[in-house]
Amino acid sequence: MKRFPLIPIFVVSLLLAAGGVRAWGQAPLTPAFRVDEELNYTASYSAALLTTDVATIDFRIREDKIDGIPCYRVRAHGLTRPFYSVFFKMDDVYETWLEQSTLRPLLATAEIKEGGYRYRSRLTFNWKAGLVYTFGKNLKKDYERGRTMGVNAADFDPVAHFFNLRCLPSIGRMQKGEKGRLNLVMVDTIRTVEYEFLGREIIDAPATGPVRCLKFTCQLAPGDAQSFKEGTDFLIWISDDLNRIPIYLETPIRVGRVQATLTGWKNLAHPFSSRITK
Repeated sequence: MKRFPLIPIFVVSLLLAAGGVRAWGQAPLTPAFRVDEELNYTASYSAALLTTDVATIDFRIREDKIDGIPCYRVRAHGLTRPFYSVFFKMDDVYETWLEQSTLRPLLATAEIKEGGYRYRSRLTFNWKAGLVYTFGKNLKKDYERGRTMGVNAADFDPVAHFFNLRCLPSIGRMQKGEKGRLNLVMVDTIRTVEYEFLGREIIDAPATGPVRCLKFTCQLAPGDAQSFKEGTDFLIWISDDLNRIPIYLETPIRVGRVQATLTGWKNLAHPFSSRITK
């Protein structure tokens, strides 16, 4: 049975938002997030005329330290709703520790429980050496693997990219049709993401009401980091304000499509000014 990769789909989708230039490894002048920020999403599955809410995805930020270095500890948690856990149970936790002074990842871990699948991974970044040490273990099959790979200044794990790219001031200055690529660090490889800015659009979601958004399309290369003919397409709408919150995401799958919609938010760093109030 193919796993239902809700969190990877969601966090990878924000990689498309890197439309300008910031010196990676330098903290942004205007952070888009703060300690104690929380974002909540409902993931849905649609086929024909039926749309069903199947899971929740929650992000939260706390303070922590690694080897005495102050960090933002970012946690992403995906959990199936009780009714659907009878058919397919998902309980995934992704965590990344971002150095506060640079927003570079120092450590990224994942604990994946999807159906009968159990997997644990760990990425340890050594920026002085320009290396990442990876480890992954299939707990059901007792199979493990690890690699040491060279990384460039902007080769991050998905969650680190998610929060770094929210801070880019140039996102709002992108031109329609502008394209680019980014690299994504995985356990066994570094994959490429291709993105394109589609323009501005208003999304009317149940929890937020109408929101002015930046619309992007994104594609993850299937494995060779070059060919995108069989990649996975995403559409994402991001709030057109200083918070850069993902409001809505959709991606087609073999039968139907998967969607994620913002349902809750707390402790934002900036006013939610992209919401259109009557």
